[in-house]
Amino acid sequence: MTFHIQPPVGRPIITAVTGTNGKTTVATATRQVMNLIGWRAAGYDSTGVTEVDGTLRESRVRRSPDYLPDLIDAQARAGAHAVSLEAFVGILADGLFDRVPVDVAVSTGLERDHIDVHRSVEGYWNAKLRLFREYLRPDGIAVVAADSAQGDLVREAVALRGIRLVVVGDGGDVSTEGLEERSGRLVGTLRVEGRAHPVSLPTVHAVAVTNLLLAGTAVIAAGGDPAAVTDALSRVEPPPGRLQVIGEKDGVTAMVDTAHNPGALRVALGAARARTAGRVILVFGAGGERDRGKRAPMGAIAAELADVVVLTDDNPRREPPERIRAEVRAGIPDCVEIPSRTDAIHAALRMARAGDLVLVAGKGDEDTQIVGTTKVPYDDREVLRQALA
Repeated sequence: MTFHIQPPVGRPIITAVTGTNGKTTVATATRQVMNLIGWRAAGYDSTGVTEVDGTLRESRVRRSPDYLPDLIDAQARAGAHAVSLEAFVGILADGLFDRVPVDVAVSTGLERDHIDVHRSVEGYWNAKLRLFREYLRPDGIAVVAADSAQGDLVREAVALRGIRLVVVGDGGDVSTEGLEERSGRLVGTLRVEGRAHPVSLPTVHAVAVTNLLLAGTAVIAAGGDPAAVTDALSRVEPPPGRLQVIGEKDGVTAMVDTAHNPGALRVALGAARARTAGRVILVFGAGGERDRGKRAPMGAIAAELADVVVLTDDNPRREPPERIRAEVRAGIPDCVEIPSRTDAIHAALRMARAGDLVLVAGKGDEDTQIVGTTKVPYDDREVLRQALA
């Protein structure tokens, strides 16, 4: 028998995922896998609250320790067998998990973000690590990728409490082998503690493979049958705005991604590079009133991994957008600067030739641009669709 928790009594199974990047992808995939193997599952993540009947509604978070218990209780009364949670750093820092017994906790990796709120990288990481240090039940299971950033911090946190750690990736408890691309999918073998299961994953991106395996492993740890979970992984649909291909025209591919910090931008550009034999043309900016220390490093990553960079605005809020762009440009002096995001996207598409890929990073599935204190309707995906049409 493989690793799994002792099922809780009188409440749904609770899984929670934290990290800097990939949280929503893993949380939504976890909920989908649960439903696909026959569990009645609900979810809470950045897309909103997914009721046990599949209805998606906007989440209005109450900064109260009652918020998550009330949400879980409502889903339990509606028949939920399990609830998949995205553990946002603010919710962890504010103690909203104080009354939530987490059965399986997942880390996608800890990188730089939200320093404007948590004052230091270590402060941010420590807020995230509360999931493992405090909220994961003592006989629960922690899941981490073999190569995840700051994975040692998660290992140390669970080791101090004697909690079972499951490692995903090469040499870990759950891994893949012999993956080959076939018709936009990766087909091969999934090994769960040495036992082989044929798998067909609905992606060609390495980071997406890791996220799917983290989700599948969380469900196995929660009591899911490995063979059923492996089959369910083939039918998972990614959340919108994550390495999402918007369209292709005249040999040019257009994609969006939510990447808004150095680690995420590096991953997105790596995925874009793997997808095209031509040039990678990047459109991106940095958010206003947020961690200013990540702007130049993001520019440097863009300079390293993209062939052409169009620097633009991304939620400037009340900060002068020209100052934001100047601080990004410190890392990439050789770029095209176009303040209007719509104009920047059109310019990138005009620069592109057959075989190139245009990646618009930072907003993903957002449908507003925040200027001052006003949310202006805006969607990268719609701008790209109209431009391609």
